[in-house]
Amino acid sequence: MGAPAPVRTAALAIAFGVTLIVTRLAIAPAAAMLPDFDRLPMTLGPWTGALAPALDPEVARVLAADRYIHRYYAGPGGTIEMDVAYYAQPRVGANMHSPLNCLPGSGWQMVDVGETDVATAVGRWQVRDTIVERHGVRWAMAYWFQSNHRVVADEFAARFHLLGDALQRRRSDAGLVRLMMPVQGGAAAKRAALTSFATLLIPEINARFQ
Repeated sequence: MGAPAPVRTAALAIAFGVTLIVTRLAIAPAAAMLPDFDRLPMTLGPWTGALAPALDPEVARVLAADRYIHRYYAGPGGTIEMDVAYYAQPRVGANMHSPLNCLPGSGWQMVDVGETDVATAVGRWQVRDTIVERHGVRWAMAYWFQSNHRVVADEFAARFHLLGDALQRRRSDAGLVRLMMPVQGGAAAKRAALTSFATLLIPEINARFQ
C-alpha cells in the first residue's frame, strides 16, 4: 500500500524545494547541446507523422520549453498526438510540468492512472499509462520524463533523479514526452497503440540527446 496522500504530498514538496535549491546553487552546470527534435522521423514503423499547429502564445509562455515539438502520427487504430517539451536546465516548480498535476487544473479528470512496461532498443522502461476525460470525451494518454540516459514515469522519482544528475553529472537537461489518442469504445486498444508507439519513439529521442 502506498503512503497516505498527506505524507506523499509533503514528500513531494520537500523534493521540489531541495531540487530547486540544488539546481540553482550547483556550480556552473554543464551546458547541454539542444537536441534537434525536428529531425525525429516522420515515419515510425506503421505511423506517419504530420506537423501540428503552433502553440497558443500563452500556452507556450507557461510551458517555457527550450525546445518543443508537436506532431500528429496516423497509424493503426487512429491518430496519436505527440508533444515533446525539452528543458536544458529544468527548474522544478517553474517548468517540467507533469500532466498528472497540470491537467486537472485545466478541466481534465484523471479517470485511471497507472504505469506500463515498454521494451525498447535502449532498454526496458516504465511510462505513465492513463485515461483522462474532458467535456465527456475520454483520451488514452501516455507520458514520461526522458534524459540522455534514463526514462522515468513517476514524478516523484523524476525529481530525485533531477537532483542526483545536477549534483553528480552537473547536467540535468530532460524532456517531457506526452502521447494522446481519443478513446471511442474500449480503451485497451488505444493504450496498447500508445505503448507500441512509445517503443519506437523512445530510442529516437534518446539518439538526439548529446
